[in-house]
Amino acid sequence: MEREPLSAEAEALWRSLWEIWQDNDEDDVILDSSRLSDLEAELPSLEGRIKTALAYLQRARYIQYRTGVGDDGLEPVLYDVYEPR
Repeated sequence: MEREPLSAEAEALWRSLWEIWQDNDEDDVILDSSRLSDLEAELPSLEGRIKTALAYLQRARYIQYRTGVGDDGLEPVLYDVYEPR
């Protein structure tokens, strides 16, 4: 599978999502508001753009997620992260 090259910030997000997903034994991860805030704190260049970055990573075939219902309403549910090379 050929993937588009990523910007440095998108690659950093992808690698962070990989670690989160691996820590969860490759099971679904709810990206609730606190987890998204943590990612934005870790990657300040994505502040206010984290959901757009998730959509880009999915379109570029680096992750798969769907919208699910969490404690704060509709939230992204990460269900696959393709392994970094």
